[in-house]
Amino acid sequence: MDFLENLVSAHAFYAVSVFNSLVQGFRYRHSLPPNTSITRTMSYERYHEALQCILRLIPTGSNSLFVSLVRYMPHKRFNSADQAAYVKNLLTISEYVSVLRKQILGLIIDQMVQIDAQIQIELDEMEEDVEFDVYNLNFDEDYDSEGSESDDEENMSDSDSIDSENSDDSKADHNDSIQEIKYMVRKLDAMMNLTFQYFAKCAYSASQDVQNEIFHALVDIFDRAVLKTLKSRYTQFLLFYFCSLNVNLYSDYFLEHLIQHITDPLKPNVTRVAASAYISSYVARAKFLEPNTIQRVVLTLSNWCDAYVDQYESQVQGLDCKKHDVFYAVVQAIMYIFCFRWRDLVIDNNELVIEEDVEISEEHRHLTHPEAGFGNGTSHTWCAGLRNLPRLVMSRFNPLKLCASSVVRQFAKLARSTHFMYIYSILEKNRDVFVPGLESANILQTVQTFFPFDPYRLEGSRTFVDNIYFEWIADDEDDSGEEDSDEEDSDDEDEEDEDVTSGMMAMSISPSPTHYLH
Repeated sequence: MDFLENLVSAHAFYAVSVFNSLVQGFRYRHSLPPNTSITRTMSYERYHEALQCILRLIPTGSNSLFVSLVRYMPHKRFNSADQAAYVKNLLTISEYVSVLRKQILGLIIDQMVQIDAQIQIELDEMEEDVEFDVYNLNFDEDYDSEGSESDDEENMSDSDSIDSENSDDSKADHNDSIQEIKYMVRKLDAMMNLTFQYFAKCAYSASQDVQNEIFHALVDIFDRAVLKTLKSRYTQFLLFYFCSLNVNLYSDYFLEHLIQHITDPLKPNVTRVAASAYISSYVARAKFLEPNTIQRVVLTLSNWCDAYVDQYESQVQGLDCKKHDVFYAVVQAIMYIFCFRWRDLVIDNNELVIEEDVEISEEHRHLTHPEAGFGNGTSHTWCAGLRNLPRLVMSRFNPLKLCASSVVRQFAKLARSTHFMYIYSILEKNRDVFVPGLESANILQTVQTFFPFDPYRLEGSRTFVDNIYFEWIADDEDDSGEEDSDEEDSDDEDEEDEDVTSGMMAMSISPSPTHYLH
C-alpha cells in the first residue's frame, strides 16, 4: 500500500494501472495459495483499504475507477460466485465513493436485467421438475459451478447409458435447458439478495439524503433499463422493496411517476402501456399500500379514461387495438386492481372522508348498493374512482373484448359476486365480435399477459419480499351460491376457473387485513 501511494503521488499516470489491479482483486478467486491463512474476505478488505488510500491522494480518480469497474465486470455467463463476489464489492465501494453510487447501482442492475431476461422458461412450470439451488454467499468457501455442472452431466450420462436405447435428443435438450435456467436463477438470486441486504442496511444506518439519492437513482434506472424491457421478472422488485421502506414518500412518488408516464401524450405508447401494467401490478401486490392510496390511484386512472371517452368515443367506427392501446391498457389496469383490492375500494358512508377536489353526490354514495355482497346490515358503497367504470366498460371502445381475457373473466366473476355490476351478457355478445389485427403482434397484445410483480420465486432473496407482498390464494366461496343462478353462464364459469388460474399466475386476494370488511 505504501508503494502504491508513493507511485501515484510521484507519477499520477500510473493511477489507471493501479485502479485496474485493485479492481481485479474484487473478483472471485477460484483458488487460493496452499497453506495460506488469508481468506477471500480478508483479501477483499485489504483491496478496499488500498483503494481508499489511493482515492484520498487522487480525489478526482473516481472516473478512472468507474472505467475499471465496468471493464472487469464479470460476463453474465460467469458463475454465481463470480457474480456475487463482484457485486458485493461494488456495493461496498459505493459506500465510501458516494459520487459513484448511482453509476454503480446502474451497472449492477443492468447486469441483473440481462440475466433476468435470459430466463426463458417460466419457473412456475418447472417447480415440479427442478429444485433450484441457493448460493450461500460465503465467499471464503471454494465454489466451482463448472464442477457441479460436470457432476450433473456425469449423472445424466450414467442415466442415459442405462436407458440409452430409449433416450432421444429432445430429452437431452430438455435437461440442458433445465440446467441452464437453474444456473441463471442461482446467479440472479444471489445478486438480488446482496442488493436487498445493501438497501436494508442503508435504511437502517444511512442518512435520509443518501436514501433519497438511492431511490431517485433507482427510478432513473427503472425508466432507462427496466420499464420497457417487458422480459424482466424479478429485477423490478428492487424498487418495489425500496418503496416499502418509506411508503409516504417513495411509494407515493413512484405511483405519481407512473401516472405521469401514462397520462403524458408525448410519451411513446410502449412506455405508457408498460407503465399501466406496472401501476396495476404494483397496486395489486403491494401489501403496504393504504386503502386511500389505492382509491386515489383508481380515481386518477378512471378520470383519465372518462375524459378519453368524452373526447374520442364519437369517432369510434370500429374496434382498433393499435390506435387506442393506451386506453385499453388503463382500463385493464383498473379491472386488475379491482380483482385484487376490491375490499380496499369500499368506503363507509357514515365515515366518508372527501378530499377537497372530490365531490360525491348523495345519489352516488348509494348508487351501487353492495351491501348484499358484504353482509346484511352494512352501509358501505364503492369509492368514487369506480363510478365511471360501468360507463367505460359499456362504451363503444368495448374494452371487455380487447383487454386480456383472464383479467376480464376474473373481473366479471368478482363484479357479479360483489354486486358491483353484471357483464356476462356483454361477454356473450363479444363472442361474435371480430376485431381486425387482434391476433397480430402489437404493443397491447404484448403487455396483456405481462404482470411485472407476479409472485417472487427466488428462494434465497424472497424473505425480503414475502412480508410486503400480496399472494393470490384460491377462493371459491365468492360465487359458490351464484353458479346456478344464470344458466347461460355455466359454461363460462367452467372455462373461466381454468383460464383465470393459468392466465393470471394463480393470483388471489390475500387474507383480509384489519381494515377489510368481514
